[in-house]
Amino acid sequence: MNKIQEFVKSPITKRISFTIMILIIYRALFFVTIPGVNSAALAKLSNNSSLTMLSMFSGGGFENFSIMSLGVTAYIIAQIIVQLLQADVIPTLTQWSKEGQTGRKKLDKVTRSLTLVLGLVQATGITLGINTLTNGKFMIENNPFTIIVIAMLMTAGSFIAMWLGDLITENGLGNGISVIITAGILVRFPSMINDVIEGVTFGTKVNWIRFSELMIGAAILILLIVWFTRSELRIPIQYARRAQLTGKDSYLPLKIIVPGVIPIIFASTIMTIPQTILMFFNAGQNSSWYRVVQTFFTLSTTSGVIIYGLMIIFFEYLYSIVQIEPDKFADNLEKQEAYIPNVYPGDPTKEFIQNMLNYLSLPGSLFLMWVSIIPLLVANSVSSSLQIGLSGSSILIITGVLIEIGRQIKGLKLKRKYGTFLSTDFSLDD
Repeated sequence: MNKIQEFVKSPITKRISFTIMILIIYRALFFVTIPGVNSAALAKLSNNSSLTMLSMFSGGGFENFSIMSLGVTAYIIAQIIVQLLQADVIPTLTQWSKEGQTGRKKLDKVTRSLTLVLGLVQATGITLGINTLTNGKFMIENNPFTIIVIAMLMTAGSFIAMWLGDLITENGLGNGISVIITAGILVRFPSMINDVIEGVTFGTKVNWIRFSELMIGAAILILLIVWFTRSELRIPIQYARRAQLTGKDSYLPLKIIVPGVIPIIFASTIMTIPQTILMFFNAGQNSSWYRVVQTFFTLSTTSGVIIYGLMIIFFEYLYSIVQIEPDKFADNLEKQEAYIPNVYPGDPTKEFIQNMLNYLSLPGSLFLMWVSIIPLLVANSVSSSLQIGLSGSSILIITGVLIEIGRQIKGLKLKRKYGTFLSTDFSLDD
């Protein structure tokens, strides 16, 4: 009985329960539809590749055009822009990025302000785009006021999704935004499996051999993802004073895939921007610029898939540097009287860490790209649905987020087990 009470009251159980509760609330909001739209007209666009891509991050919010249709796409785009600008593009943002917690709060305000602007623009573009695709039948009343109301409601839904994600980050398990995206993907999994079954069904018979091959392939893919995600390179770190006291060294564990699934999320989100633009200018589909964008910025073509893969590589390299920050790491080592064997402190340490990140980013980015684009290329070659093509990216995101949650649970268990010991102050001064 005591063990049951202990389990119920444990921080891990509370965090799991809180996360599930927030996800239930998030899912319930999908049934709050936006007024003033024609659902029947929207249903005719169920196979539209642009909406399929957008729905990946909102859990199918465009199926009934709910207030959660935008999901967190605007926030992700804003994050990308701010992180690029703080890389010595705008001095003020660069300075804030070096100010610790205070600077992060300032950058967060900029990101959220930009999210508001991007959300309104994206919501307006999607609304007008769907209305264009349905020949003006989507909006019940075609006037500016209706467009403004719809855009404001969709943007409000995006901020609600952000807020729920923040609550999960603070009080639940995992990175809130990633968990929100994962929940959206999981909601669409039954539909994806149904598409797979339809793809191996001939007449009234299911080709179970083909189905088994697909399932075995998916299982192998998951095992590879888990292995790659958990693999790491350990760089020895030596502390002069600690070595004298304990004789033991520490390690800096660098993951092969340093930023996890963030490159996939970023690249997928960026690909939705041209799709939104195309929806709005559907009437000009015979123009040369339209055909160029349609060919190179969609996951339904080989060239578009290749660009998607190159974006994954770019964000893998970019976010590896953002996440580790070699210059800060080198400074912290110097302050702690620590060093990497055979590497001088200061700039040489910074260059060493930078080289290691570049070294790891190559296999990591190639693996992420391979897992993401192979299913898309196969789906395009056999004229299968885009939803099946996105299965590689979806499995990557889900597996990566679950592994991260597992790490956090393990950390919480260790903290609880050794809480008293870790909270005790020790002095190593002479």
